[in-house]
Amino acid sequence: MQLEDAIAQSLQEYRRRGYAPATLRSYAYALELLREYFRQEWNGEPALEAIQLGQLRQFLGWLHDRGLHRRSMQMVVAAVRSFFRLARQQGWCQENPARLLSAPKADKPLVSVVPQQTLGQMLDALPRRTPQERLRRAVLELLYGCGLRVGELVRLRLRDLLRERELLRVHGKGGKERLVPIGRVALEALEQYLQVREQFRPRGDWLFVGVRGGQLQPSVVYRWVRSQIGTLPHLTQRGAHVLRHSMATHLLERGAELPAVQQLLGHASLATTERYTHVSVEHLKRVYRQAHPKAE
Repeated sequence: MQLEDAIAQSLQEYRRRGYAPATLRSYAYALELLREYFRQEWNGEPALEAIQLGQLRQFLGWLHDRGLHRRSMQMVVAAVRSFFRLARQQGWCQENPARLLSAPKADKPLVSVVPQQTLGQMLDALPRRTPQERLRRAVLELLYGCGLRVGELVRLRLRDLLRERELLRVHGKGGKERLVPIGRVALEALEQYLQVREQFRPRGDWLFVGVRGGQLQPSVVYRWVRSQIGTLPHLTQRGAHVLRHSMATHLLERGAELPAVQQLLGHASLATTERYTHVSVEHLKRVYRQAHPKAE
């Protein structure tokens, strides 16, 4: 089978298996780069059986020369591995040349975190008079209070709020569920929003609904977060994940154990959660330099 045909069929198979739209776009982009590489460097697209590991490694070098960032190259490697694994399963080729293809290690910059006092003052100052203001406040308080991803928040349904137990049933990555405690302030903001939820004329049982009554859109949430933290200084990141980063870091700074934070965030690996310890160490360094008489 030719490369072009295999790529087209693989994308169809990914859609059939229910891959997320963002994943499909990433894979399509990465595989189009692979086609372009062979067209430019090998004067045409080969059959799958003719592709070798050495060529795929040269492909990564070609991407590097084009200035592709390491994180983007990691995504490309993941897509190429998945493509050839599927091709082998489907019988489009006998061998998997990408089985030993390794991705370059990505730089790991420190995550952006809003200081506890600053974030607390920002959330406390949110207006709560109109239904729209109550909705916005509840969303931001829950993002920070429960450390949710935006996708997890907009997928919440009314039945996921366990009021009596003060818990939230969160549907995370890979279909995994977890129970997350809701703090007093977040629960109060949520209760105030639920008092006016019917004014949005909701269609369906989504916990958070938009102005037209349907499911609240992630783009709206991103816009709300950026409007709040966009003017804060010293932040290298300004997306909705900053609230999640801040929640995890604040927990660790106040003595929470790493496995507990891992469970709250829904991380599959403790190594993912460990990056927040670096931020906490930086916090300790700042405190030391400010307080110790011989720090300077």
